Amino acid sequence: MVESKLIKSQLVEFPQYRIRESPKAKHVSLKMSVQGGLEVIVPKGFDRSRIPEILHNKQSWIERTIERLEEQRQQLALEHSHGLPTQLNLRSIDQIWQVEYCATATTRLTLTEKDKTKLILRGNTQNEDACKSLLQQWLIRKAYQRLVPWLWSVSEEVALPFHKAAIRGQKTLWASCSQSRNISLNYKLLFLPPPLVRYVFIHELCHTVHLNHSANFWGLVQAKDANYKPLDRELRKSSHYVPPWLEPSVLGSEI
Repeated sequence: MVESKLIKSQLVEFPQYRIRESPKAKHVSLKMSVQGGLEVIVPKGFDRSRIPEILHNKQSWIERTIERLEEQRQQLALEHSHGLPTQLNLRSIDQIWQVEYCATATTRLTLTEKDKTKLILRGNTQNEDACKSLLQQWLIRKAYQRLVPWLWSVSEEVALPFHKAAIRGQKTLWASCSQSRNISLNYKLLFLPPPLVRYVFIHELCHTVHLNHSANFWGLVQAKDANYKPLDRELRKSSHYVPPWLEPSVLGSEI
């Protein structure tokens, strides 16, 4: 069930927000996106009369996030004004690819690599959606080639085995782990700095032992990476690394 509300707390007017009840939620969490506004996710049966107080307590986070999203809106407008991306900065694997578009009479669209530094799209390059789709497919392949072997290496390093890995394009998650110890990585991890990607790997590998965020889970994370706390904080505000042409960023805060 989703509800929309507009509330005022003293002199502070909060943005329009939606309430979504999730059977999987164990805590109240807030999410804000460029297009979706503010969403309040609550556990089943949660007392919704408590939400205004929660939003009041999270006022600083809401204001900071609105400012960051406004910056992203401006960046998104700039990206659109320039059309398709001309560069892909894959920080996690220290690669920068230039992107060129060669319009031809054929309706078929192809992508080729040149000198391991350049991507060339040929064909109906006026079709921006098709160009973006082809670039996304290339990114997914690159993630399989580079991120999955890296995950196996970290798994051996920290002695936390998993079953198998997959590459996906989750909208709000960097990665996830199933009860079967299958780990799904978001291909957009390619755009993050290496220390953040490694932390994501360790975080999900610890979920192979504790499929929750209990004290035991965080104790295991700390045992595998004593410096995890600043990395976790940085990861929560790292969506700006992902180029806006892929999709609007979603920022979240758990209560």
